[in-house]
Amino acid sequence: MQSQYQLKFYLLMFVSLIGFGTFGFQWVEGLSLPDAFYFCIVTIATVGYGDISPATMPGKAMALILIVMGAGTFLGVMANATEIVLDKRGKKARLEKLNIMIGLFFSEAGTHLLSIFSNNDPGLNSSIRKELMINNQWKDADFIDLRKKRPSFPLRVDGNSVHFLALNKFLCEKSDLFLRLIENPTLLEHEQFTDLLISILHLKEELTARKNLRKIPDSDRTHLSGDCKRVYIQLLDYWIVYMQFIKKQYPFLFSLAVRQNPFDNESSVIVE
Repeated sequence: MQSQYQLKFYLLMFVSLIGFGTFGFQWVEGLSLPDAFYFCIVTIATVGYGDISPATMPGKAMALILIVMGAGTFLGVMANATEIVLDKRGKKARLEKLNIMIGLFFSEAGTHLLSIFSNNDPGLNSSIRKELMINNQWKDADFIDLRKKRPSFPLRVDGNSVHFLALNKFLCEKSDLFLRLIENPTLLEHEQFTDLLISILHLKEELTARKNLRKIPDSDRTHLSGDCKRVYIQLLDYWIVYMQFIKKQYPFLFSLAVRQNPFDNESSVIVE
């Protein structure tokens, strides 16, 4: 972002110098507008005068100013333009790495967690499940429409039906995965995914801190249900974004993800 502002500044300075030099030479040297513009560009480029040169002292002074300021301004434009191009390439490479990590997350843990929470969501009726039946015919407009509808879904997790012991075991098994993902500097550019990982780690800590997950009082189940709901909502929101991305970039991953849809009770990885 800073490079873009600097580029705009140097471009403005460069254009201003060209305007100043063109009209200045036209006035002090008595040149036509095309000749004055040509004279200005040759001066800024410091390529030398092979045909015409400043004939007056004001013209020579202006040429010195343009040589000193023009060369520096032009170098500033080129340096910042190059930096922006390199930043875009670097950002693209980091985004590719991020998407690989997100794919690993859903493959190893995300999809399974969504299955756990959706199977323990009493408000997830058939109409909502139908909205989440992403398939190969979906377009970008369908994903955008689903993201708009998602806040209206009455998502919740029934603490009385969740097997917290099994959930804790699964989260503990995947602890190394979550920690390695959250420690990756690439994730600093993606706050939404980082927040999701923090919520998952918090849920794991809550479960691990309890000595007996088989006997949990109702009030504590309500508290844990709230932690599960937080992860559930963030996970679903990111799953929609992830599905849209892999549909466009990695169709083979999308095909498997559709067959593993955690909201489809009849999902099967078997291709029929």
